[in-house]
Amino acid sequence: MALTARQKETLHELTTRGVLSAEQESTVIAALEDTRAPSRLADRIAEIAAYLGGGLVLGGAALVLGVSWEDLTRPAKVAVLGGATAALIVAALVVAGGLSAVRTVSHRRRRVVSTLFSLAAVTAAFTAGTAVSSHEVVVGATTGLVVAAAAYVLVTTALAYLTLAAAAIGAVLAWVTELVPDSVLPGAAALFALGVIGMFLSVVDVLRPTQLALAVGAATALFGAQQPLGGHAPVAYALTACLALVCFATYFGVRSTVLLVAGVVATTIVVPEVVWDLTDGAVGGGVLLLVAGAVLLATSLGSTWMRRTR
Repeated sequence: MALTARQKETLHELTTRGVLSAEQESTVIAALEDTRAPSRLADRIAEIAAYLGGGLVLGGAALVLGVSWEDLTRPAKVAVLGGATAALIVAALVVAGGLSAVRTVSHRRRRVVSTLFSLAAVTAAFTAGTAVSSHEVVVGATTGLVVAAAAYVLVTTALAYLTLAAAAIGAVLAWVTELVPDSVLPGAAALFALGVIGMFLSVVDVLRPTQLALAVGAATALFGAQQPLGGHAPVAYALTACLALVCFATYFGVRSTVLLVAGVVATTIVVPEVVWDLTDGAVGGGVLLLVAGAVLLATSLGSTWMRRTR
C-alpha cells in the first residue's frame, strides 16, 4: 500500500531533526513506494500526460509569442508568459497533491513535479524580463534564479539542480555584463568563484546529487578560468592551476573520482598552455602532445599514490 500522509510527516520530522538528510528521506520514500503493487496503466498515462502538457504549454506560449511578438503589447506578452508560468506551477502542485506534499511526493510523481517546476523557472525568467523596460536581462536572469532555487529546495532532483546551476550561471553573467561590460576578467573571476563555491557546497552535502554538483562546479570553474586566455593569459593559467590544486587537495578528504578527473583535466590543459606561452609558440604540436602525455602519466602516478595513501 502507499505511504499515508502521517507516515510521510513522520519521515519529514526525522529530516527536520537532522536524523535524515533530505536526499535520504526521498530515497526512503521512493524505496517504500516501490514495494507497492505495480503502478496501474492509468498512473503511467497520467505521468506521460503531465510531461506532454508541460511541454505543450511551453511550446504553445513560444509559438504565440513567436508569431505575433511584434503585434502584441507589453502587457499582452507578460500575460501570455505569466499565464504559462502559473499553469506550470499549478500543474506541479496538483501532481504533487498540494504544496504540503511537494517535499514528500513519491518517486514517479517527483520527476514530473521537478520537470514542471524547471519549465516554470524558464518562463518566469522571460516573464520578468518582458515586464520591465530596462535591465531586462538582469531582471529576467535573477527571477529565473530565484524560481529555480525555490524549485530545487522543494524538489531536490538532478534536473532541479541542473536548472539551478544554469540559472546561477546566467544570473552571474547578466550582472557582471551589466556592471562591467568592457572587461572579461570580472566575468571570468565570477564564474570561477561560482564553480568553486558550487564544489564546496556539494562537498558539505548542501547541493545534491553530490557527484553531479561536483562535476558541474568543476566545469563552471574551468570555463571561467579559461576565459581570460586571449588578453590576460597569465590570469587564465593561474586560475586553471588553482583549480587543479583545489581538486587534488580536496580529493585527500573526499573520495570522489570527479575531483580527480577535474584535477587531471585542468592540469593537462594548463601545462601545455604555459609551455606554448613560454616558448612563444616555437614548440610544435607533437611536443605539446608529449608534454600533455607526460602530465597525464605524472598525474596518474600521483593519483595512484594518493589512493594508496588513503
